[in-house]
Amino acid sequence: MSTENAATFDCPECDVSAPSTSVPYDSLGYVLCPVCGYAASPNAEGSPSAGRSPSAGD
Repeated sequence: MSTENAATFDCPECDVSAPSTSVPYDSLGYVLCPVCGYAASPNAEGSPSAGRSPSAGD
């Protein structure tokens, strides 16, 4: 018989670790830290195409 560990959420802001089943999610499905409120959502500023229009060429 094997043992499976449950998935956990590890907050990069406050270092809390919690079972993923006890962590709330926002309306778009991104995880919210139950302790500090950190929202794991995409960051447009860090993407390579930020600030460029979709039709801009290299």
